[in-house]
Amino acid sequence: MDGLQFEHRCAELLRYRGFHKVTVTKGSGDQGVDILAKKNGIKYGIQCKYYSYPVGNKAIQEAYAGAVFYDCDKAMVMTNSTFTRAAWELADKLGVELWERCSPNGSSSFISRIMRIFNVFFMICGVSMSISVSLLNFPEDTIRNYVNLLMLILAAVTGLIGWNRFLPCIISGMLYFGFFISALIPMVFASDSCWYMLLMLLPAIITIAHAFYAKFRNRKPDQ
Repeated sequence: MDGLQFEHRCAELLRYRGFHKVTVTKGSGDQGVDILAKKNGIKYGIQCKYYSYPVGNKAIQEAYAGAVFYDCDKAMVMTNSTFTRAAWELADKLGVELWERCSPNGSSSFISRIMRIFNVFFMICGVSMSISVSLLNFPEDTIRNYVNLLMLILAAVTGLIGWNRFLPCIISGMLYFGFFISALIPMVFASDSCWYMLLMLLPAIITIAHAFYAKFRNRKPDQ
């Protein structure tokens, strides 16, 4: 991983932490700010440091000056490493927020690909079954079936477009779980041969676990 990739990793982490309008700057000539972001009406100028050793005072000074240049309300420095004692002291004096031990590893690309396949598959299934309900009355045309299929479609769509966001991931997982409880649990208990349907819990478990892992793997340190 290089510095630019780490900047995008930090941008992803900020989105999970509730920041919005997260933008990675152009790189060269960024005036010490790699990312611009907002949260609770506060504009942040953020510098990212992908180091194998503790980050010192210089990064704090650069972030502070860059935040002023971009008319930000607050400066921040994020690193995969830690900060020196002098850096913490200067940051405290200047009001610069420090995030350390930000993992450079995002969610598993393998898991992301698997969930993309899951979501596309279930979206197609939901749409196809909805058409069958309308045209062929199969399964039986009931409000409950329509609600179940709507949950399945919304779970898939939300999972596809919101995989890199905490709240959409949670919503997707809960919708998958709701679909399982409402549509599949009765079938599981009705027949011993349907226990394989418990595998349908996987999308819900994976999506919710991914959301919480991504949100809390890098907690803001207590200063």
